[in-house]
Amino acid sequence: MPIPVEKPRYAFVDLAKGLCIMLVVWHHVASTWGLDTYPLKLPLSTFRMPLYFFLSGLFFKSYNGFFDFCLRKINKLLIPFAFFFITASCILPFILAHFHLRPNPGASVWYAFIWQEQFPNFPIWFLLGLFWTNLIFYGIYLVAKRLPPKFSNGGLVALSLGIGAIGFCLGRCNINLPMFLDTAMTTIPYFCAGHFAFRYTALLKPNKLDKMNIPFALLGFGLVYLLSDSTVSYVENKFQQPFWSTYACGLSGALAILLLSKAIGKIPLVSYFGRYSIMILVTHGWVQWAIIKILREFHIHWSKGVSLAFVFVVTMLLYLGIIPFMKRFMPHVTAQKDVIKRENPC
Repeated sequence: MPIPVEKPRYAFVDLAKGLCIMLVVWHHVASTWGLDTYPLKLPLSTFRMPLYFFLSGLFFKSYNGFFDFCLRKINKLLIPFAFFFITASCILPFILAHFHLRPNPGASVWYAFIWQEQFPNFPIWFLLGLFWTNLIFYGIYLVAKRLPPKFSNGGLVALSLGIGAIGFCLGRCNINLPMFLDTAMTTIPYFCAGHFAFRYTALLKPNKLDKMNIPFALLGFGLVYLLSDSTVSYVENKFQQPFWSTYACGLSGALAILLLSKAIGKIPLVSYFGRYSIMILVTHGWVQWAIIKILREFHIHWSKGVSLAFVFVVTMLLYLGIIPFMKRFMPHVTAQKDVIKRENPC
């Protein structure tokens, strides 16, 4: 049996993921408190999720064929989604409702992810959306490989942009596909961009352009700030910005975060959160809910800014204990170990 080779870790990628998962947590804390707007909300919304789709494309591999690829994505994405949907989106709300801590979610919560696309512990939608994005891209990757070699790359880009445009237009026309399939289509261009960044750039490696990482990052953030002028929601697949500026913001912001992270290298606590960002993603909704519930039960009335900062900081610090716990006792449902074993795991 071949010995599995451990994949290399890129410290700056963990830092980028850590920065973004913290932005996600902050956004959800603010939303829970009913804060309709906060500084830089619109610019941040344009690239917060595209970064993750770009990174997934950056590390895309065809492996040993479509079946093997599917098994890997089932282990890493679909099983965590299914587990935390059943437990934290369905069972837990009924338990809390029994003790009169939350309203009864109703029987429809068990299949809400299909059409309704609204349910408790909602951040896990991303795992299902990313699962479909991976499968769609693999499909068009296989199609592009059948083209003559000189047309293969162009075909892959054209197919990715075409599917992205279809997904984008579905959102603009208020046409909803089940299980976040429309969002998956919209995000294909980000995935494709990540794939080409891996193949044709030295983004993951030290290179002579690294001395320009901070200026390029500032340029990217500047473009996002100038071009973002309306609401962007990937979870709802709703976009008020034009097609070109939506993707320009998403790609510019994603690259800016990566280049800034590469220039910094590592921030221990933030990088740690990034390495285990899936654990934060699937649970932070309930963690922040519990903190807010305690504050309200004890009638603690701080200013909104202080309350938001407190909930955010405490939520993140609690993961210094939650992450080791989940690594020890829940590795198979947090993408740390495989549930479905493969014959050749290397």
